[in-house]
Order: sequence, then C-alpha cells, then structure tokens
Amino acid sequence: MIPQNPTLLIRDFDAAFINVHGEFGEDGNLQGLLAYLGIPYTGSGVSTSAIGADKRLTKLVLSQSGIMLPPYLRLSFPKSEDFNNLGFPLILKAVNGGSSVGMELVNDSSNLINALERIRAEGFLDVIAESFIQGTSVTVPAIRINNDAILLPPVECITDNQYYDQESKLRGDQEGIVRYNIFTDVLDERLHRLHDAVRKVLDVLDFEGAFRVDFILGHNNQPILLELNTIPGVQHGSNLVLSANAIGINYPSLLGIILASAKNLEKIGPWVRRTLVK
Repeated sequence: MIPQNPTLLIRDFDAAFINVHGEFGEDGNLQGLLAYLGIPYTGSGVSTSAIGADKRLTKLVLSQSGIMLPPYLRLSFPKSEDFNNLGFPLILKAVNGGSSVGMELVNDSSNLINALERIRAEGFLDVIAESFIQGTSVTVPAIRINNDAILLPPVECITDNQYYDQESKLRGDQEGIVRYNIFTDVLDERLHRLHDAVRKVLDVLDFEGAFRVDFILGHNNQPILLELNTIPGVQHGSNLVLSANAIGINYPSLLGIILASAKNLEKIGPWVRRTLVK
C-alpha cells in the first residue's frame, strides 16, 4: 500500500539509487523531487533526464550536433500525406515510452490507424512517426567517473523479431530470440564511428553515472541515433552490465561507479546543499 505522503519515507536517505524507468522515473520528475528534498541521487540531473526521456525533445536538442537522426513527424492530427512523406515501413513511438514500450512497426498505411490507436490505448497520447531504418541495432553504454566519460564497448543486438522491440529488450536473452555481440576490437571501424557519435552527444548534454545511446548502423556503417537512456537497466545480462564486464568492470564495481554520481551536490537544492557542505 502506498502511503499518503511517500516523501516521508525518503527524507532520511543518505542517497537515492535511481533504477526506475519510464514516466516519473527517468524523465526528471523523480530527480526534481529528490533535488527539492535535498536528497543526493544517482544519474543525470533534471534537465538532461527530461531531454533523454522525451524522444521528440532529444531530436530537437541534438538536431544541430552533426549526428544523423531518422526523419520523423509529431502526430497531433495525423494526415495520410504526412505519412507518405516518411514512407513505409515506419515506426510509431510513444514520446515518453521507455524500453521500447509504446512502439509499433507499421509496414503499410492499412495498419497505421489501428497501430496508433493501440499505442494511445496504453495511455500514450504524444506519439511520433519515424522512418524505419534498416540496419544493425547497437547500443553504446558509457559511465562518467568524476568529470571523465568512459565510453564502453558497443553492444550489437541481434534479434529474430522484426526489430529490437520491447519483447527482445526485456526477455529476448532468456527466450533465445536475441543475441549480443560486443565490439571490443580497437581496429573495428564501427566502434570508432559509434564512439565519435556519442562524443557529439556529450558535447551537448551533461550525463552522470551510467547512460546509453542507441543507434542503428545504416548504410556503410553510418551511426543513426535513435534515442538516449539516462537510467540504463542494471540487472544481470543487461546491455550496460555486459559491456562493462567485457572490459573488466565487474558488477559491484559498476554499481559503485553509479552510486558515486550521487556525490554531486550541485544536483540538489542550494538551501540543502549549504547544510550538507558544512
């Protein structure tokens, strides 16, 4: 049973380790609450969290960064000619859905409206349509230690499904429908292209703790950015954990690195920060 005032349960926390996904978890709302209460917390601050959790806002902020992004449309009152400009197949995406929640692949116009209605029936009213890019799904995890960002090996996600969907992300390794290939060869051109793209993201946004940047490797292994993840999952077998293990960062050490991001007192209210500093 949720107490009437859950903030009473966390006021005495030394720090909050955030591992809550989706709305009110990674979108800046929880971060803002903790900042107001003066409770140090892991991960990125309010503004970076809000941008990373909003797929449309991510595109707007990164549009001048030099990173390739798929063409998209915001669907307020969709018209058939708008979709025809994107072409088929296309992906419908809930703007604030995490872990591929609220996503559907649409192969032709006959399935478009039904797919959109299914997403909105899940409670997602803000939806974008994005060109479906054929290629390799790859995610690049990273960690920030003090002021240094360490880019971890990219993880290729190979699935038997049509694309790396919610089922593939959450249960694919258990059910045998997804396999992971980690790029650890320093001579691999794909690794360098992906890391260069992530550095462009870092030039724009201030991440802390652990984060992930998801790409499609398109024609000629060109990285095309799909979305950001400011609270990557830390369950065993997750992309972040697999990538960290590949370069010798074990599970306890990874959690310790993430927890250390709570030491940045600039993320909490100045009225509390002065007290903690003393």
